[in-house]
Amino acid sequence: MSSLVVISNLGGGAGTCPREPSGDARFGTIDDIGFIEGEDEALSRRPPRPETLPYDGECQDRFLIVERSEGGPSIGSVTIHEALVYDNHMCGDLEFTGFRLSLLLRKDMHQAYLDYVGGLARQKASSDAWDGRIRFRVPSPPFNFPMPRGSSKPWNTHARAVGRLRPIRQFSFDEIEIEALGRVPGSVAHGERPALCLHAPRSRLPRIADRLLRLGR
Repeated sequence: MSSLVVISNLGGGAGTCPREPSGDARFGTIDDIGFIEGEDEALSRRPPRPETLPYDGECQDRFLIVERSEGGPSIGSVTIHEALVYDNHMCGDLEFTGFRLSLLLRKDMHQAYLDYVGGLARQKASSDAWDGRIRFRVPSPPFNFPMPRGSSKPWNTHARAVGRLRPIRQFSFDEIEIEALGRVPGSVAHGERPALCLHAPRSRLPRIADRLLRLGR
């Protein structure tokens, strides 16, 4: 089965005016995103980018938000929506699109996530300390991301080149893997906790049915 993989730097915000507080487990900058098939760890079907971007490295264009829900039939959901690129130096939006991925976790699953990240943060004093990079893996069939769009002079916010921001994808899930990454891209942080695997509890109904079948034999 294929999965959507999101590699993020939690609390990340370039420049002198990050949009969100540094070190906050609720927010991050997406460093890489794509799909994997089965046991293959190579990312594919990454979101497209124009050959040249009309903004520089002081700008943030792929946002992660991890939020809590009070309940629901699934343990979580993913919502991906276009978002305006943010200039961390000028502290303002640009007339060009990136995207925002919102990861909504059920209350108990969200607390498990916070406990996991909190335990990692307390180990920062070690030489192999975790630096905030984390990977989320959620079962999902592949889907397409749109090409970013906007003005060739995106700092001209009066041009209104983007117009209405568009939804990209929304889906629910019943399992997710969360894993701290090391400083070397693609590596797991040395000496850190194993991956956190969250999933919906198995229903009691199949076990009850099996028991009734055995009694009937």
